[in-house]
Amino acid sequence: MEILAGITLYNPDEHRLIENIEAILPQVDKLICVDNGSKNIEDIKNKVRNKFSGVEIIENNENLGIARALNQMFEYAEEYAYDWVLTLDQDSVCPSKLIEEYKKYIDLRDVGVISPKMVDRNFEKSIETENSYDYVDKCITSASLTSVESWKKVNGFWEYLFIDFVDHDFCAKCMKNNTRIIRVNSVELLHELGNGEHHTFLGRRVTALNHSPFRKYYMVRNWLIYMHEHRDVINYKKERNSYLFFYLKTLLFEDRKMEKLAQMLKGRRDGKRFIKTYL
Repeated sequence: MEILAGITLYNPDEHRLIENIEAILPQVDKLICVDNGSKNIEDIKNKVRNKFSGVEIIENNENLGIARALNQMFEYAEEYAYDWVLTLDQDSVCPSKLIEEYKKYIDLRDVGVISPKMVDRNFEKSIETENSYDYVDKCITSASLTSVESWKKVNGFWEYLFIDFVDHDFCAKCMKNNTRIIRVNSVELLHELGNGEHHTFLGRRVTALNHSPFRKYYMVRNWLIYMHEHRDVINYKKERNSYLFFYLKTLLFEDRKMEKLAQMLKGRRDGKRFIKTYL
């Protein structure tokens, strides 16, 4: 079994990227980086090539989005006969025994995606479970190990989505194709969604993630498309409630409210237009 690791780059912190590469390179058969038009790409190439041998960098001249970068990793894996791809964010440093733990579950029936237990810096507690692994309905791509066959089976990552909900859409397609996703609870990855701040609303603790207006557009647009496209396999009511509460949290607790609201309404308009035209 051959494992390829791929890191998506977009203006990365160079020190953290080196840490990331040092952590994962000894665990896999090959590592590639796919760059989406980073301004510091020349510095990155020099530092990576001076410090590591055999790490390839695929350069895109512009930001083609996370979905395209992910598909490039799997296209590389397919061309060079790798069986699984470990997909990584540029700033998430993997545990030293990540692949060793994942290999314990790689032969489970119908499993196509193996993911870690996420510990979000925005929350105080991680998921509590006594199981060594659990079947889940979705996971993020960072530090997830996905079989090339599963990627082919669902026709890859949806490049129109560009950034947000790329992972959730992929997972929903896996479920539709009877490909199972597991979370390995012995593997924890520290991750942060946005710049979370805690607030209290009607006696309930909520977290506003403070994404940029740019991200708010894609989150709203793609959330609508995701709910429409996969309403047969997701908890539609729960997703719809979260979507609506997303607006409320932004208006109550975040800065640049009007700028963000304008982008969210634009995303809503474009999402509905896409659904009406293409879905």
